Amino acid sequence: MSGLELRVLGDLEVIRGGSAQVLPPSRKTRGLLAFLALQERPLRREQLCELLWEIPDDPRGSLRWSLSKIRKLVDEDDCPRIIADRATVAFDISGVDIDVLALHHTAGAVEKASLDTLRDIARSGQGAFLEGLDLPDFHDFHAWCVGERERAIRSRARVLEELCSRLADRPEEALEYAQARVALQPFEELPRADLVRLLLRLDRRQEAEEQHRIGLEKLRELGARECGALRRALQHAPPRAEAAATPSRRTIPDYSLVGREAELELLQAHINAQHGAGVLLLRGEPGLGKSRLLQAAAAMAREAGTGILKASAFESESMRPFGVWNDALRRALPENGTSRLLASGDQVSREQVFNSLVADLKSATASQPVVALCDDIHWADDSSLNALHYVLRNNRNEPLRVIIASREAELREHATLQQVIRALRADGLLQDIVLQPLSAAEIRQLVQQQFPGADAAALSDESGGNPLFALELARAGMEGGSSLTDLITERMAGLDEEARNLMAWCCVLAPRISVRSLEQASERAPAVIDDALEKAEQQGLLLPGERGLRFAHELIRRAIYETLSPSRRHAMHRRVAELLEVEAALDLDLAADLAYHARLSGDPALAGKAMVSAGRLCLRFYANEAAMSLYRQGMEFAAQLGDAQRVCLSLELGEIRINAHNEEDWSALVEEIVGLAEQAMDHGSRSHARIGYQMAAYLRWMHGETRAARRFSQQAERVSRGASEEAQVLGQAEAAKCLALLERDLSEADALVMEARALARQSGTECVAIPMTMGILRYYEDRLDEAVDHLEEARTLAKSEGDRLSEYMVNEYLAMVEIERYDCHAAQRHARALVDIGERLREGSERPFAGAVQALCHYGISGEVAPLESALELLRVADAKQRLAFVLNRAALCSVDGGHYERAAGFAREALELARLMERPSEILQALLTLERVHRAQPGLLTDSPCGEIHEIMAGSVAGWARRRGEQMLAEEVE
Repeated sequence: MSGLELRVLGDLEVIRGGSAQVLPPSRKTRGLLAFLALQERPLRREQLCELLWEIPDDPRGSLRWSLSKIRKLVDEDDCPRIIADRATVAFDISGVDIDVLALHHTAGAVEKASLDTLRDIARSGQGAFLEGLDLPDFHDFHAWCVGERERAIRSRARVLEELCSRLADRPEEALEYAQARVALQPFEELPRADLVRLLLRLDRRQEAEEQHRIGLEKLRELGARECGALRRALQHAPPRAEAAATPSRRTIPDYSLVGREAELELLQAHINAQHGAGVLLLRGEPGLGKSRLLQAAAAMAREAGTGILKASAFESESMRPFGVWNDALRRALPENGTSRLLASGDQVSREQVFNSLVADLKSATASQPVVALCDDIHWADDSSLNALHYVLRNNRNEPLRVIIASREAELREHATLQQVIRALRADGLLQDIVLQPLSAAEIRQLVQQQFPGADAAALSDESGGNPLFALELARAGMEGGSSLTDLITERMAGLDEEARNLMAWCCVLAPRISVRSLEQASERAPAVIDDALEKAEQQGLLLPGERGLRFAHELIRRAIYETLSPSRRHAMHRRVAELLEVEAALDLDLAADLAYHARLSGDPALAGKAMVSAGRLCLRFYANEAAMSLYRQGMEFAAQLGDAQRVCLSLELGEIRINAHNEEDWSALVEEIVGLAEQAMDHGSRSHARIGYQMAAYLRWMHGETRAARRFSQQAERVSRGASEEAQVLGQAEAAKCLALLERDLSEADALVMEARALARQSGTECVAIPMTMGILRYYEDRLDEAVDHLEEARTLAKSEGDRLSEYMVNEYLAMVEIERYDCHAAQRHARALVDIGERLREGSERPFAGAVQALCHYGISGEVAPLESALELLRVADAKQRLAFVLNRAALCSVDGGHYERAAGFAREALELARLMERPSEILQALLTLERVHRAQPGLLTDSPCGEIHEIMAGSVAGWARRRGEQMLAEEVE
């Protein structure tokens, strides 16, 4: 297999060495990648600009930016694939596996293809061409995309048709491909006629008649005339065999399930499958038997001698990152690496957990097949769902069989689950079973088995084919009730008032029902709670569970819960949320519970505040997707508040947004935040106005707009003066930090941070910006030992507060200090920390800068320049001018010391241009000093000495280390 794969059937994917690469967020960039890869000749830049960009968007600049992102995905050190010059761009696809090209090649010579090749092609790339990426606003690209999509459908249909023809003597196997062909061409009569004939051959007449009916409806919907193929397929069918003469096809044990023989056979076939990984989805309405089928699947797996992973998802834990996988692995493999990683307390990225899951499951399947079971997958968190697709795709050749169950309504409303299902189906990794109600005869049989004295005939009508309803109604009738509600009412009547009250709390707390949680929420004594729980168990309402106690069935919990008035529900959820707010500070599981209960509290202010708390905790653990989900939910609650509360909550949520997600349109975000800050001032909330201005300053600084960053930072400090002591500390410290980062008014920064420190000591406030700013100031003063002391203090504070961006910046300056000391080995230790954190932060300049510092240290130690050149290119693409200037200047110094004067001059010139643009006097001086050294060593490389400008810069304010080097240079000039 090639080292690089490009998948365009379904969601676009780039796979290198078997691992899916993270794609750029820009849809235009992803579209450009696919377009280039499928062109057979170089394309003019003007053509590409017109294809995807409007004139006001600076199309040439946008094209360059997109190409730089694509190069990161597809280029290799010894194999550049994007071939571009000033006029044209091309994609060299030699050695690249592209799924749609393989599909077209097979379809074009379908008679010559082997049966295995046809099977492989049919099962891979089942999604639509560039699904969700057709960009309808760009007409030329959209037209190309639609044309390619139609072409892919035709090729796939040809492959499926050939498979059906070759497997004519194996109708069971041919059925899968015939169904896929109909799904691909739902309005075509001939494919559906072939499916009808195949179903009749398999003695599945009811399904054949249903396909015949659907086919006629599709033709009428299209307004097309019938060609008669469907009618002939049904009319020429062999006569239906008598039921009594049909031998039983059941070859699997009896798992006490009535009317589910076909489903059990599919489960057995899925578990016993010999080839690779796959997912079976059980879907249907509550009470149809999904959980019972999962229990049967577990029994089958045990009989087959496979390993078993089991978990259930819960509504209250839908924000717990990787919760389902963690539960399943901890239960079956207590020493697994993924659970250790999640429980380590270290900062972990989504990619780390994904790769750990793949490794754990690959290890588990090395000795035996593994069956993974998950109930109520519709309540799983997004990271667990995305991990499902990742794990299956990367373990597709391993004996890993997954069976998941979902309620139909919740599945339709879960966007991430829908997306994962589409992706699994497109990869040929998913099949699903839609559970239907049981027939009247089956309901009668079921009721008679369980409750011989019940009126089975009446219950078969009343239950609507739902087996759970039928059994509960039968039980209710045997106990004197007439409905499920009556049954639960009867059982609740057997409890005293204290126990009934505690059952209400159990409904609210489920699935985490324990004596401790009940004691905290209900404020009852443990002895009272123990007595009530024992009575509830005796009445069959509660059962022992893995987390303490659980309801005998979710329908029971729901029935009791619905008897509570809305106001009481809100009050109870509010009580639980308030208790969790104290405990959830460092526990992601509890943070998920907090978000769940706050949402149901009926108090949008409390709910919004909980989203902020849970979002900050997610950021602490680099769960950026979950943090963004909480941000969006929080904004929905903010919209329900009055103006003053809405503005304040929006600003607090904004901090989560900018830390979790890198905005492409960041300037619009700055305007939005500044507008909120102004409104906060109007409402008298100076502390929240400070947050807004500080965020605006940070975003401006991140994108190189130093003057605007300084202006907003000073405004943040001014508005904090009339706020609380804590807000004043934060305002002064952050303003001082901003001035230090910008290398502006360092004496003012020093005064501000000293004032902030004194006020912080007085008020008992801790603020990471204070020691960080002092460390940066001592760095500029060339007092490097003191700088390290302050920065180490700041790093400790940042880690304890979970402030990952501050932790990154502290490590950044610690590395810079060691580089100024010419200790590349010490700097390399901090560079590794930068890489570790940068890889897990939202996309920005942090990751490329970390790589550049690491490459710079390697260059200083080994003299190897190639990795540095590659890292610098990535940093240029990130447009991090200040950070790029620093790395270039130090690379120039290393080059001079190594005698590579021409290289040093190139680095220094670029650094000088950037430093002037950013108005960074110390970096300007450093670049000029390097150029002067080059001039003295090799006068031919530079026509003029920069000594005059060096004198001029040194007359102003510059960093101590830059002044020291300048004075040494000038002293050498005098000598």
